[in-house]
Amino acid sequence: MDNSNKIIPPHLNAEIYRKETTGTCTQSYLDFVRTHKDGSILVGCSELTGRYWNGGALVYQSNDENKSPKGSSKRHISLTSSIADGYFTESSNKVILCDDTGAIRIWSRNNDAWNVWNEEILVAEHDSAILAIECLEPEKSYITAGGDGHVKVWDASENILCIRNYNLAHSMPIHGISVKPMSQSHFVTGSLDCFISLWDEHTDKPVYDVIENNCGIRCLQWIEENKIIFGDEAGVLALVDVRNSDNVIKLCEFPAAVHRIAFNPETNNVAVCCDNRKVTVFNIENDKPKVIHENSEHSNFVRGVAWDQQDSNILHTVGWDGELKQCTVNK
Repeated sequence: MDNSNKIIPPHLNAEIYRKETTGTCTQSYLDFVRTHKDGSILVGCSELTGRYWNGGALVYQSNDENKSPKGSSKRHISLTSSIADGYFTESSNKVILCDDTGAIRIWSRNNDAWNVWNEEILVAEHDSAILAIECLEPEKSYITAGGDGHVKVWDASENILCIRNYNLAHSMPIHGISVKPMSQSHFVTGSLDCFISLWDEHTDKPVYDVIENNCGIRCLQWIEENKIIFGDEAGVLALVDVRNSDNVIKLCEFPAAVHRIAFNPETNNVAVCCDNRKVTVFNIENDKPKVIHENSEHSNFVRGVAWDQQDSNILHTVGWDGELKQCTVNK
């Protein structure tokens, strides 16, 4: 190897490194996908390698011809932090993004020829990365949970104000939130501390702990008025009735931890992705799962699954290969 003829005094190494900008472009790893009723798609991405670990989001409208982020370094929204989740508001021209700094951000798009996205509000109240967000009431009330074990309820009707703060709701990071169907106050949270807890937005403490699992909860979804489906670190997908939480029904066991669940109420189909390349879709009737679709189209871990809100048979998936894919699932 040739000796470098560029001699840098030792005390200037840090300054040279700070100003060095070559070779900082890294691959965007897609972490989540959300759909809107008008057909728009929100995709969140993070740079998990390199020096900066930046993040961003892309928002595709229903009439966009090319909906593949692969190979494109241009983002609609660029952030200086990775993001784990996000959400559309009532309009597809406004999104809420949650990043690893513990900040919640609202971005909106101008209705002009440029379609530029601008940051409206930034509030940082979590002590660690925000890992999940769900909606209690569109345009008004949202819930976030993070690696700090806190759960916060936000009023987003005008600005964004934390109206309920459940400090240390769990003793470990919270990866899952799900709102009870047809409710604007009841929701459940699942944490790596093995607990699933039921909450009422009007009270300061959990209503009760639904179950204590034998390993950490990675994701969960309320599928009926009284039933919750959840996935854990051991790769077990299970169903529990909140009225009889002692009876947990094991639906399936995967070879890797269950990462995300997406439930389609119109077809009773449940899409599941784990810490691998496979996407599995179950149809659940009478608490008996039936596998109706499987694919391994991604070349890296699948991180997000979401059902299309215009066509209930279309499933959107994103992964660390940088690809946004869609497949048709027929019951």
